Amino acid sequence: MNRAVVLFLLSTLIFGTSLVILSNHWFPIWLGLELSTLSLLPILNFNTWSRGNEATLKYFLVQAFSAALLLNGATLNLWTLGTWNITNTMEPFVHSIITLALIIKLGLAPCHFWFPDVLSGLTFNNGIIIACWQKIAPLFLIVNLNSLILSELIIICSLLSVLIGAWGGLNQISMRKILAYSSIGHMGWISCTLFFSENAAILLFIFYLLNNVLIFCICNTSNLYSLSSLSKINSNPTNSALFTLALLSLGGLPPLGGFINKLIPLSVFTSNNSLLIIPFFIAGSLISLYFYLRVTFNTSLTLFPQNSLGLLSSRSSNPSTQLPIISILTPLIIWGLLLIPTFYLFI
Repeated sequence: MNRAVVLFLLSTLIFGTSLVILSNHWFPIWLGLELSTLSLLPILNFNTWSRGNEATLKYFLVQAFSAALLLNGATLNLWTLGTWNITNTMEPFVHSIITLALIIKLGLAPCHFWFPDVLSGLTFNNGIIIACWQKIAPLFLIVNLNSLILSELIIICSLLSVLIGAWGGLNQISMRKILAYSSIGHMGWISCTLFFSENAAILLFIFYLLNNVLIFCICNTSNLYSLSSLSKINSNPTNSALFTLALLSLGGLPPLGGFINKLIPLSVFTSNNSLLIIPFFIAGSLISLYFYLRVTFNTSLTLFPQNSLGLLSSRSSNPSTQLPIISILTPLIIWGLLLIPTFYLFI
């Protein structure tokens, strides 16, 4: 694809998301969501292979359906109240329609079925856009509509997302599906925290973006499409160490930053006397940590079957490719130690 065309599509994608974030009017919000979807479709369909075409078509149908629901809800709100302003949504039926549209766009359970299928049919570079960038606009809409939409429905869907995201990733061997179910689980954490503390939810989302972008980039450069291909990363010690640390941090293993990232929501739930939902989140976190540990075990400790030449080449040490100590400690220092002071803001 021509570089100018790619730049135009990416700028349109950024403009559509910015339009959603900065607007208080339903029509520009719908327009921004449609611009983001339509500009993303040629990028997703750049590699013309059957699985990618299927994933692109599924993504288009789901996003078009959710945007149509959102537009219908805004039109009903205009009919009943005579305004396009997003702060004047009062009808319960309109609340339900708009909440359902945002749930579909975020991929929260039980409307999560499209997300693993779509992500497993795309490249890792396109997966970054679907799993990270395209989550920004729906989350900011939930922030703006925090006091208006059905918080109980979002909280129930968040609980289901944490549990389904944990159980769904247990029996997967595809890295893209593992990352998809991981994203579903983390969206559950972020969405539920959002109704108690917006600052804490934004912090969780930033941490989610940092880890996911790093993991997707490493998977793309090392061609890690399944668990059996994780031995390829051993040829690059830097990628292997960063991949392991990022996965364990995403799973919430102390003392990495992800552990503080799990303590912040739990402290927010405790301070708001929402103790009944805490066991569900802890159970989902422990189950998801299991398949994170399985991936890191296969990356670091298991020597997959290979021929003698490959065995000798993987065991040969090149001093120029050895991992510096600073590269190992960078995720621990930046994502762990910088998050520790922020933890006390939410206690």
